[in-house]
Amino acid sequence: MNEVRGADLLVKILETHGVDNLFGLPGDTTMAFYDALRDSSISHILGRDERSTGYMADAYARLSGRPGVVEAPSGGGATYLLPAAAEADDSNVPMVLLTSDTPLSSDNRASITSLDQVGLYKSSTRESLRALRPEFIPHLVRSVFRSATAPPGGAAHLALPEDVLAADVAAPDASNSDTPGSPCNYPSHRARPDADSVTRATKLMLEATRPVILVGGGVHLSGAGQAVTELAEHLGAAVVSSMDGKGGVPEDHPLALGVIGGNGAKEASNRAMRECDFLLAIGTKLNSTTTWGGNLLANSPTLVHVDANPLNLGLNADPAEALMADARLAAGDLLACLADYREPAERSDWVRDLKDAAEDERRRAHASGPAPGGLLHPGAIFGIMEETLPSEAVLIADAGTPTPYLMAYYCATAEGKTAYAARSHGSLGYALPAAMGASLARPNTPVVALVGDGSLNMTVGELETLSRGEGPIIVVHFRNESYGWIKMLQKLYYEERYLSVDFAPGTDYVKAAEAMGARSVAVSCPDEFRRELMVSREEQLSFLEIRVPPETELTPPVAAWQRDEKIPAEKRRRRSY
Repeated sequence: MNEVRGADLLVKILETHGVDNLFGLPGDTTMAFYDALRDSSISHILGRDERSTGYMADAYARLSGRPGVVEAPSGGGATYLLPAAAEADDSNVPMVLLTSDTPLSSDNRASITSLDQVGLYKSSTRESLRALRPEFIPHLVRSVFRSATAPPGGAAHLALPEDVLAADVAAPDASNSDTPGSPCNYPSHRARPDADSVTRATKLMLEATRPVILVGGGVHLSGAGQAVTELAEHLGAAVVSSMDGKGGVPEDHPLALGVIGGNGAKEASNRAMRECDFLLAIGTKLNSTTTWGGNLLANSPTLVHVDANPLNLGLNADPAEALMADARLAAGDLLACLADYREPAERSDWVRDLKDAAEDERRRAHASGPAPGGLLHPGAIFGIMEETLPSEAVLIADAGTPTPYLMAYYCATAEGKTAYAARSHGSLGYALPAAMGASLARPNTPVVALVGDGSLNMTVGELETLSRGEGPIIVVHFRNESYGWIKMLQKLYYEERYLSVDFAPGTDYVKAAEAMGARSVAVSCPDEFRRELMVSREEQLSFLEIRVPPETELTPPVAAWQRDEKIPAEKRRRRSY
């Protein structure tokens, strides 16, 4: 009987699941796995930090429609990967996490790097398993792929003890069970909405005079953009989006108004929510950021809520009708039912006025002159990116300074996900490593990582990782020498009692980026930024630094801040954003 190591069996089953890119870092307990990978068809992408490799896998999954796969060693490696697991799971991004573990023979012996990995990951994944025998590996791998790709999608974890990876096991019969036991695309299965619910929801749509469709991240994950666009056109509805849903309906569409909520919304977009009498929310949790702490639902529009996760239905608002369904199938069924009742509607004066107002806001931001202190204005920077980058370019923003400007003032026009920020945990340090995963998911497409000082300092080492990629990858550093978001909170709500929010001004990030393989430029004016951005489109890796004011000197499009600046300090209280 032919035998192989457990590690060889693991690699074989990953190949049969179509895994082509694997992100990770080596460790003592991973040696057998790495040895098996050498002779495989899988490309291993070496990162500098486990959290970063998890974010690479996250971005790869969001942009490819396939699960991202990441591996890490035992001990610290397993713990460092946890933030990426939490972000992916809460964002319903399909991710498979493989961690090597200390040998079974060392269980309960206080072995170095030993910990309860299954317990560690249980709260942040769909499923967390541990392989106790090498022959169990195929079944367990299939299980975590099923968990990651079955709606609503998320992270799934498998711990692989070192001695299980090294142990011999009977080689699988090539004629039997070599095919994957679970689909490798997301969603692996699509639920069709209940027909009676569709009919009732359609009748509610027909009663609306000011209908709005709210597009959430589930529209991207489901690939429902075209179906939702056609539904909006037939209904004559204004289309808005959550931050995760940005671009689900191309934002240059006559019905599309852009992002709503407390962070990165234009006033016209939020006004549509306040004035609508009917809201169809598709693929969104309707969380506090999207609804600005409930402010945007204060007029209690008739709500129809569609989501693949039944636990999200009615979570933050009471729907008149709830459809537990795949976003693409639901939009298609609603359109078919609506077409049975009436012809397509014309765009109303209400929607036309909102669209004009939204476009005017964006154009004013793009035309912004110098910011306070003669620094660059982020609104103008995003106008230049919109003009200079191809529509299919992917922009990824870190939490903090870049996010509200990207959401409000960059028009995402290509189909599919092209402009986003990882929002579930607001983690700094996501965008720069995520650019690597995005570049692999969308080869030959410009990928732009938008970072602030805090996020850059957390992941600056991954510039070397990006230098080994295919490109073009462009890192734009919004330098304001502070944790600007936190500093703004201290200004507005804590009487300007600043503490631990400012960085030393002398750090030369341009030289650091150049030392790690990037073409690096400190940009001093908008025209120079435009020129350098054009050049960067043809380079493998570029680092462009722009100096912008902190939020305390130039308030970004964050609704609560813009409002609370007008309220006397003694009457302010912190609000959702």
